[in-house]
Amino acid sequence: MVTGKATPKLIGPDTVRGAIDLIEQYFEQGWSDGLPIVPPTEELVDRMVAAAGREPLEVVGVVPPRQGVATIEAIATNAVMAGCRPEYMPVVVAAVEALLDERFDVQGLQATSDPAAPLVIVSGPVVQQVGMNHGLGLFGHGSRANATIGRAVRLVLVNVGGGHPDSGDKSTLGAPSKYSYCIGVDVDSPWTQVHTEFGFAPEESCVTLYAADAPRGNNPAGSGSMEFALWILADSMANLNANIIHGGHAVVVLSPLIAHGLSEEGWTKAEVKSYLYERARVPLERVQRYKQRRYGRNQEAGDPYYWPRWLDVEEPGVMVPVVRSPDNILVLVAGDPARSRSAYCPARPYNRPVTTKVVIP
Repeated sequence: MVTGKATPKLIGPDTVRGAIDLIEQYFEQGWSDGLPIVPPTEELVDRMVAAAGREPLEVVGVVPPRQGVATIEAIATNAVMAGCRPEYMPVVVAAVEALLDERFDVQGLQATSDPAAPLVIVSGPVVQQVGMNHGLGLFGHGSRANATIGRAVRLVLVNVGGGHPDSGDKSTLGAPSKYSYCIGVDVDSPWTQVHTEFGFAPEESCVTLYAADAPRGNNPAGSGSMEFALWILADSMANLNANIIHGGHAVVVLSPLIAHGLSEEGWTKAEVKSYLYERARVPLERVQRYKQRRYGRNQEAGDPYYWPRWLDVEEPGVMVPVVRSPDNILVLVAGDPARSRSAYCPARPYNRPVTTKVVIP
């Protein structure tokens, strides 16, 4: 016998027949991510627009590759379809604004063969105000705010930008994170919040958008000093990926247990970044072998994937960092406060993280 919460109540067929028919029509038209949507009635969309505090026909930007116009009303429609509550709308709008910032390069993300997806990182008071999961299981299921805000961004990419698999989204394998990829962070942290690193005040709420592969979790298995947890994390970061050649960024997530332990041992966030930068490295000969097999190294012949001159050395023992600078590592604090866990989210190197302010009317 199953215990705990009650099972969902069954509803009579006449009550929902119209909604089911509409959902099926949306499937047939390709206006979905493959999951059922909430029918975007005029009343629900109007509520969502009102929650944004902006004019419905205000243009936020153009979404490639179809070059669809992302108005506030269009964003609101997709937020309703994703299952968002009206209070999530300012976060969704901020995420779409970051998505369409030219520094983020959403065109490249839509067209890439990589499995990367836009990771929506929310920090500041709004995380708790709208009930985002920033603790146990934050990358997983169970939180309406996390799931639907991330899904709303995906539906904008699909319905406004035409990002359907193959016709608009060229990811070879795809990833589960393409359904929804959204987390709350830095609520229980000994260090400054991530948005303050981009010039925003601590009391402000922000969305940082980052093109990332799915998280790779690490279990330090409870050692003495928390440096061991960083050592394990650096080891998981040290692999042959596009960042090695093209630079880019990296996101790491430390559980509050690790972060507070490091802080108590005297570590600053800057020192954590420097530690990971120095130790998350790959031997040069491995990088050279990998890239020579794939692309060659003939820059003069016009090879589009020429060997970077900064790696064209023959010195033994050279170790190549996974990013070009410690500042290119974003350190986030989130997860179960009772466990020593971390995660590494590899980047698509051509996209840059963009932070926008959440404006709550």
